[in-house]
This record gives sequence, structure tokens and C-alpha cells, in this order.
Amino acid sequence: MFNQGKVQAAVAAAGQYDEAATKAAIDKYIADNPVVVFSWSGCPFCKRAKAVLDATGAKYTALELDQMADGKALRAELAKKTGRSSVPNIWIAGKNVGGCNDGPGVATLQDKGELVPMLKAAGAL
Repeated sequence: MFNQGKVQAAVAAAGQYDEAATKAAIDKYIADNPVVVFSWSGCPFCKRAKAVLDATGAKYTALELDQMADGKALRAELAKKTGRSSVPNIWIAGKNVGGCNDGPGVATLQDKGELVPMLKAAGAL
């Protein structure tokens, strides 16, 4: 199920932070945006996932965690919430859809013809 070793590594990398405030921030990002991409600016999978979303014309919010003061804390809490420490970590209409190719991932959803209907239902198209 969850890869606890990777989750714990993400938590350790974050250092000390306010867990409750970070969880609340994640929940607010997810609630306030039809599509949220928690990303890392240099990550090739993040770039590909955003390119897939761009190709659909979807409106989405991308948060580049490596460029945010609380980015490591956000990543740690996302890892605890989803069991995935990797990025991108993508949410559509409040539901975690994984990353680019995994969980199932936006590229996989696009290949199956499922992404656009999800984006439309979320109000992102």
C-alpha cells in the first residue's frame, strides 16, 4: 500500500514545520482549484504532466514546491495523505489522480480517453 520508507524520507527532508497548518493549506489548494498540480520545476514527469494538461486546454494551478518556502513541508504532508512522495501529485475535483503515468496519472487517463471528461466535470475545461 503506502511506501512508508519514502514517506518518512519526505517527512525527514522537511524538517520542523506546522503539520496542522500545512495540512490545512493543502486542503485549501485542493478545495479552491478544480485541478492542482503539486510539482517540482525541474522534474521531467512534472513537465510532461503539465504538457498533457496544457494540450487539453485545461485551467489548472501548478505549485512548484521547490520554489516555495514551505514546499518540502507540503511534499511531506502530501506523502502522508497519499502514500506517494513523488511529484507530480495531481488532484482533479478534489480527487488524487496520481502523477504523470502512475496512480493512474494524467497521461494514462488521457490515453484511455478519461482525462477530458474528468476535467470537464471539474470545471477545468
